Parts: sequence; C-alpha cells; structure tokens
Amino acid sequence: MNIQEAVKEAGKQKRGITRKLWGPNPIWIIPTNTTSGMILANRKDELVAKWNPISQDITATD
Repeated sequence: MNIQEAVKEAGKQKRGITRKLWGPNPIWIIPTNTTSGMILANRKDELVAKWNPISQDITATD
C-alpha cells in the first residue's frame, strides 16, 4: 500500500498510519485536513510533532 492509499484508508477508519520499518513501537501519523498537517503520536497517544516526510517515506509501500 502506498501513502496515498494508506491516508485514504486511515480517513475511512479514523485511524493513523505507520510503517513496518519503524518497528514494534512505531510513531503513528495522523492525517488531518487542518493547518496542523499530519500529526505524530506515540503509543501512549502523546503528540510528538508535525511530520516532515523524507522521500523514502513518500515512496514506501510498507
């Protein structure tokens, strides 16, 4: 699944997205339609920061 598909599915399910590459305790990316952009949260639902993706994140299929 690419990032576009993942964001669409996350919106339907009202969930965040992550990558398998980020391991067993991943950061979750929460897409928004606000000026906040995509928000990052950890497993404790603590907001971490805004996400600034690198090219590998955008082209990944995991």
